Amino acid sequence: MILKMSLTNMRNYLPTPHVMKLFFFVGIVWAALVGPGYTVLILDNLGASNTQIGTFTAVSAVLSMVFQPVWGMISDKIGSPRRVLCFCLVGSITFFGCVLFTDSFSVAIVLLLMDIIFRCGIVALLDSHTIAEVNTIPGLQYGHISMAGSVFFGILSLAYSGVINNFGLMAVIPISIGVTFFAVCWGLIAAKGKSEGIKAEDEERAKPNLVKDALSLLSNSRYIALILFIAVSALVAQPLWIFLIRFVEDVGGSPGHVPLIHALRCVVEIPLFILVGTKFKNLPSLHLMIMGMFFMFIYAIMLLFANSIFMVIAAHMFGGTPGFIFGLTGRLKYLNEVTPDSVRSTSITLMGTVELGLGAILGNLVAGILLDAHGIRAFMLFALGVLVLASVILFVLVGIDRRKRSL
Repeated sequence: MILKMSLTNMRNYLPTPHVMKLFFFVGIVWAALVGPGYTVLILDNLGASNTQIGTFTAVSAVLSMVFQPVWGMISDKIGSPRRVLCFCLVGSITFFGCVLFTDSFSVAIVLLLMDIIFRCGIVALLDSHTIAEVNTIPGLQYGHISMAGSVFFGILSLAYSGVINNFGLMAVIPISIGVTFFAVCWGLIAAKGKSEGIKAEDEERAKPNLVKDALSLLSNSRYIALILFIAVSALVAQPLWIFLIRFVEDVGGSPGHVPLIHALRCVVEIPLFILVGTKFKNLPSLHLMIMGMFFMFIYAIMLLFANSIFMVIAAHMFGGTPGFIFGLTGRLKYLNEVTPDSVRSTSITLMGTVELGLGAILGNLVAGILLDAHGIRAFMLFALGVLVLASVILFVLVGIDRRKRSL
């Protein structure tokens, strides 16, 4: 009898098969994104300068601005971010994989830009699918599922560090093809969720409101202020990620340190996601975003004075990672509060468009020019100034939110 009660209690704490399938889907999609995320390393391997890398990322950002909302609108139209996400994975890995067969800088550029067209919407669509599924399960938090990305991304990044050091950068590509193929198969066969089980009549009833709800985003002052905050923040966040190889090289590191830093960041992300999903689950979304900005300042200051690979790693683990987790969780939670469910994919992809688009265009161009002309310290002083401006906008958003809630 006691044994039976113990087994029953254990089952109460075990996640359901549906949650496990969602957890694994999020993890394997993030694992599929690790290899294509090394675009800058590939360009660096082909001899690109900082200015060329900055120009490439700016063009990539323009493509993201154009195509990311398209993937979001298609997703809302057919009611399945998961299926659109899987299609984008196939397109992304097809072009990324073809880079393996060329040594031409120009051809590689074209292939990598085509990869961007499909890859730009994947994270936003995954967030849309995750939030929709989390909302169907009482008590489940976004952070409980999102830490799967940290686990899988971290493990594969650590593996890629060894692969790059022992077999060269291009060895990452065939592994990425295999991981992505598995992610697509899992997504199409096993990852269908409860949120997609809407009856046909419910879908028809929602269709007339789709355009109206999408247009309402343009008059939503809280959403517009959030977008502006993200755009300014991206002027710093994007270049710090894109030009990580330059910070590593500046202190005597090697390309293999880049995936190692990614892996170590993920080690910190896992307990942070758990912390946000438990201790901080009732903390207001804007407070989470303020905490994120606090850690971003720590991140920038540590990189400004970094003089060893240890300092660069520490900046990412104890500044950049908490800044990313608190900021991401806060803004997705806030977005879920202030935008209609019917256009969730559209609102998230628009947010991603601004972050990877408008902010990245100017941010990466300025970063590339500053790094080539004046070095890392000059860029970090620019980054600190931008973070001050982003903080001002965040506190303006807090004021707008208070006025709206008081009405």
